[in-house]
Amino acid sequence: MIRKLTGKIGLSLYFSFAVFFIFLITVLITGVLIYLLSVIGVLNERVIQDIKVLTFVILIACIIIGTVTSILASRRMLQSIRMFINATEQLAGGDFSTRLQLKHPPEFKILSENFNRMADELGGIEILRTDFVNNFSHEFRTPIVSIKGFAEILKDDGLSNEERHEYLDIVIEESARLTTLASNVLNLSKVEAQTILTGRETFNAGEQIRQCVLLLHGKLMKKRISFNANVQDYEIPGNKELLNQVWLNLLDNAIKFTPEGGEIEVAMKQAGDAVEITFHDNGAGISPAALPRIFDKFYQQDTSHAASGNGLGLTIVRRIIALHDGTVTCDSVPLQGTTFTVLLPAAKKAPSIVAR
Repeated sequence: MIRKLTGKIGLSLYFSFAVFFIFLITVLITGVLIYLLSVIGVLNERVIQDIKVLTFVILIACIIIGTVTSILASRRMLQSIRMFINATEQLAGGDFSTRLQLKHPPEFKILSENFNRMADELGGIEILRTDFVNNFSHEFRTPIVSIKGFAEILKDDGLSNEERHEYLDIVIEESARLTTLASNVLNLSKVEAQTILTGRETFNAGEQIRQCVLLLHGKLMKKRISFNANVQDYEIPGNKELLNQVWLNLLDNAIKFTPEGGEIEVAMKQAGDAVEITFHDNGAGISPAALPRIFDKFYQQDTSHAASGNGLGLTIVRRIIALHDGTVTCDSVPLQGTTFTVLLPAAKKAPSIVAR
């Protein structure tokens, strides 16, 4: 508020000073010119004593001098506006490296800061868009090439039954990978387009997480993972279907990166007016360089893509949690494990009614 008020005063003073400067220069030059003309004899005593002629001469001199002074002064004043116009044209042309460095008046400095911030945001969006297209193309193309290659091999009549079944399993697995990728892209588009959370209801988050664990019980048993749960019956308001995706994604992620015979722990606790849910595994962990990027679209620490996945699960998780006015963070130590912490607003308890 103070900054806006200061800016308005600054701009008013700037233009007031400019008008006063033009007026002062015009008066001074006109006065000097009249004096010089009288000294050299162009304006004799008869002209000076004739009020009408003198007024006319001064008026013409003021108009000419004022016009010239205004043109020169306006060129300096409009230089900043021209710089802004040129910068916006470059930005509109796709040059997101364009920056403004206007210092005066204060409003132009604020304009420069806002313009530079906008250019940074647009540049970041363009990078994300390019990365999204490149990564999506790669993730989509890889299974298609694999399916095509193994389908051509399957046409060979000389294959044994074992080889045929092995290749068919690969085709089925790659087809499932494509289906998952398409579903995740649709889910991400859906939640990114949402600005208002719909389907809000109050439900038992602890019970929902226990149901998600049961759904993934087969994967836990297959890798002989020890599962420890300290899940309480906390009520939270939200979209039950969307939060179900969050728990499944985080649990599946923990199982995926936990070695055979490893451990996974899920815990819940009250944290003020919020509920804190943590998912911890004792897997290989995440490198410090990769940690800031794990919520980015299509980002995978394993560049070989040996682990199943397409790098969209955590992006979906972060967006869904943001829709619920919550936060999700990740802490990881290489070779010691990873912990995801979700913080969601708890359901408000109805005030108790005391009978009299």
